[in-house]
Amino acid sequence: MARDDHSQNGYYKKNVLGFVPLPNQKGIALIAGLVFLTVLSLLIITTIRWASDDITRTKNYVETRQATYIAEAGIQMALNYFNYDSSGNSPGEVDNGFDDELVGGSDWPTGTFSNIALGSGGGTYTVTIDDNAEGDGDNDVDTDNSVILTSTGTISGVTATIEAVIYRPLFTSQFAILSEGDVKVAGSSTTITGTNGSVHTNSDFTQTGTPTISEGSSSSGTCSGSTCGSAGGASTEFVPTFEPSDFEQYADYIFNDDGTIDQRNADGSITTGVEANSIFDGFSHHNTQGWSVGGNSAIGTEVPNQAFLYFKDDFRANSIGSSGTPWEITLVVEESISWTGNAYISNWKDSALTPDLQNLFLIAENDIKINSLDQDTQGIIACKDQASLSGGANIEGALITKNLTTSDNTVNGTETDGSGGLTITYNGDVVTPVLSNKVSILSWQET
Repeated sequence: MARDDHSQNGYYKKNVLGFVPLPNQKGIALIAGLVFLTVLSLLIITTIRWASDDITRTKNYVETRQATYIAEAGIQMALNYFNYDSSGNSPGEVDNGFDDELVGGSDWPTGTFSNIALGSGGGTYTVTIDDNAEGDGDNDVDTDNSVILTSTGTISGVTATIEAVIYRPLFTSQFAILSEGDVKVAGSSTTITGTNGSVHTNSDFTQTGTPTISEGSSSSGTCSGSTCGSAGGASTEFVPTFEPSDFEQYADYIFNDDGTIDQRNADGSITTGVEANSIFDGFSHHNTQGWSVGGNSAIGTEVPNQAFLYFKDDFRANSIGSSGTPWEITLVVEESISWTGNAYISNWKDSALTPDLQNLFLIAENDIKINSLDQDTQGIIACKDQASLSGGANIEGALITKNLTTSDNTVNGTETDGSGGLTITYNGDVVTPVLSNKVSILSWQET
């Protein structure tokens, strides 16, 4: 008997009871295809939109980064303006501090810092300068050697801003002897040593005998001697100017050019006319020769000990102190320092002062001459003219001379020299209370 399975008009599902017909499913493939195409179309549209947005975001990101780089270029141009002059020599505009730039005008020229085109891409930068919040109430006067540079870079209508705090650090010499003028190191027993035990002059260097200069000598002029790294022609180095008057405010005693003496009290007030005090019995003043201290004056009895002394006239001394009882002083003089006898003197490091001020030892407006420096000590010896030092002492510090060639003849000629068994040990770690010729970035941020 033939089986009727209805195979021509429908579908069957077989179960335990046999074949049962299913509903008619004609057109289901078409519907499924349409649904698939719809979903695919939506995915394509979404992908295109995402891709379009991503292209826009990428374009904006690229332009933002370009604007940022342009703003960075503005900061670098400002740093270069401060650090170097138009000929590429140092120092630049920072030589006299930040005050004139804060005022603006020709000292912060628009032709250098306002809407300056960079390259051929159409980008520009503008840099402004402002005083930082230092609490002095005056935005045109810098009191902490720091200012804020704000640079805005612009390209294709997109801007980015960078803010940098820059400062002018205190100066630290890289040489045991640094001079603007001629330098001579003489004597086989004279030693310049330490990790920075070197000599540099922006003029000529000569040596006599066979001194030891462990890190060598260099000069911008001629260099003559076995310690020279070359025959000369080295790049010039910045030589700071130590202004004695900058340090009067820190002195314990002020010796005036009329023979009177002032005392600075603990509260900062000044007591005048203290010259009759027996602590000053070792001093005398002459109108033509300035101040002098008598030979073998009693330390702490006839001359104040552990003190910062400031002289507004020449200072002359003979033998004073001993190896067991050196005279502990900081000596700053508006004219010259001259020692004709044994100088058993050491630097007084007043704990009430900052470390840079504690490093001051002997500072003079004109010359410094000591024939016999016999006490080991630390600190900076600096003058605006020439220095001549000799003796058997070891100085842990640096000698800095400006060679401004005044009419003073305490040191004859135009040459700074170290001789007579003197030892200078220097490791490049003595910061001074004078400013460097370079500015540095203290902080940097995109705003």
